[in-house]
Amino acid sequence: MINYFESEPMKYYAPSSTMSKESFRNKLEQFIVSKKYLYGIKTDGNWSRAIITPERSVLQTRGISVKTNTYGEIQDKVLFWDSVQNAFSNTTVILGEVFRNGDIDRQIGSILRCLSDKAIARQKDNPLHWRIFDVLCYEGQDLMNSGFEERIKYIPKVVAQINSNLVEGVQYYQMDENFFDKMEEIFANGGEGAVCYKKDSIYIPGKRGPHAWDTVKVKQEITEDIDCFITGIEPAVKSYTGKELETWLLWENCRTGEKMVGEYINEYRDGKPVIPISKGYYNNWPGAIYVGVYDNQHNIYPLCKVAGLTEDFKNELRDNFDEWHMCPVTIGGMALSDANGLSVRHPYLKSIRKNDLDVEDCTLKKILS
Repeated sequence: MINYFESEPMKYYAPSSTMSKESFRNKLEQFIVSKKYLYGIKTDGNWSRAIITPERSVLQTRGISVKTNTYGEIQDKVLFWDSVQNAFSNTTVILGEVFRNGDIDRQIGSILRCLSDKAIARQKDNPLHWRIFDVLCYEGQDLMNSGFEERIKYIPKVVAQINSNLVEGVQYYQMDENFFDKMEEIFANGGEGAVCYKKDSIYIPGKRGPHAWDTVKVKQEITEDIDCFITGIEPAVKSYTGKELETWLLWENCRTGEKMVGEYINEYRDGKPVIPISKGYYNNWPGAIYVGVYDNQHNIYPLCKVAGLTEDFKNELRDNFDEWHMCPVTIGGMALSDANGLSVRHPYLKSIRKNDLDVEDCTLKKILS
């Protein structure tokens, strides 16, 4: 029987930045014609997995904890958990998103990273909610080899059993000729997009389904690329949070600050002052670049930070940052957001424009025009 507690979450396909909007739309049109796909509206939130068994019940996050080398747990940080774990008498596994209307994933994450007492205190007047989008096991009945259309029939059942005003289920719709009009409506109302699922696709841990296009995210891309410039760098995250701890070779002595290469897993388990560190931290790489543009008064307007940099570029930024400071770049991403000032959601670096774009052409006015 599958170990749900250690099962790697399924992935969801998203088109690469090199795929044209026309090609992606053509692919979605093929989905519509096939009549084999459903879609559900995607909102900003933090992925979570509820596992309820007679022996143990947890609400897990997608990320791996360095301390436990398994998925983080947040059941003590949400107010709906008692209703969830008391609703089932046999093994039940539910996927959902922790969310709060008006907040984006970063804001939700900041609450869930708090200690339990503080996380609960921050929800005193506005509690976090849970939106269920898949069911992998229901009262001892494993559903992972059932098609998606069959699995989501259990969403109303589990929502009804939980019976909490903080828990709801995602509604799914047939992809038809109204799909693109519906997407425009979602984007106009500030929605993030949708996730499309092939009806007969089974759930495969760590995969996107039997085929790449069995699941696909549809997000609002910026209509035009954004020209901006590098204003700073963010250091790499120190902690290693991957799943290869048993064979990880990059460590730091907590007392001396010495970075070490080798097999120190046993010393770590024995409580010695060593911790696993990320490859970026070991190499003193930046984790991301900060980018901005000039506003109408020629002041630098901070735009966002961009991760996903190549190792060669990280080396350049580390060794010769003065040469890259104020360097023009072009980025893409999701729709502009003004939740906390103008910014770009889920940005990614498209090109470095060091020799073919004047920094003076990177303006706020150009973005808003």
